[in-house]
Amino acid sequence: MMKRLTFILLGCLILTGCTNSLPKAPEIPKLPKFSMPELPKMPKLSLPSWAKPKMPSIDVYKPTIMQGTILDIKEVNQLQLGMSKQSVMNLIGSPSIIDPFHQYQWDYINHSTIDGEIEIRYRLRLIFSGNLLSEIDKSGLEELLNSN
Repeated sequence: MMKRLTFILLGCLILTGCTNSLPKAPEIPKLPKFSMPELPKMPKLSLPSWAKPKMPSIDVYKPTIMQGTILDIKEVNQLQLGMSKQSVMNLIGSPSIIDPFHQYQWDYINHSTIDGEIEIRYRLRLIFSGNLLSEIDKSGLEELLNSN
């Protein structure tokens, strides 16, 4: 008996779910249209140029940064093969890098920024045989040559 009642109740629910007899929602009343009144046009006010506020100008400080060895091309041109390490050091100064793996190679490297704009980069490589200068590589000095 319980099975029949459950079956009938389930059948009624299924059949009522398929019908289109849902109550209609009430219609929302339409609001009247409002419009904002036009405001009169105001004349543009402008101050004389002497009374207008001026923004202060801010200059960003860009320091001159010198990194490495600063070389003079005249002194570099005085280098000669066969010079001792001490005479090279007296002429152009101590190298920027003495590589422990290349003890006979001295590198003079410079990377400078002047006023945050002009960049100068160059490299001079000197190779020694024992204590005597055996090779001068000026291939990295193009910027130094062009600046003078």
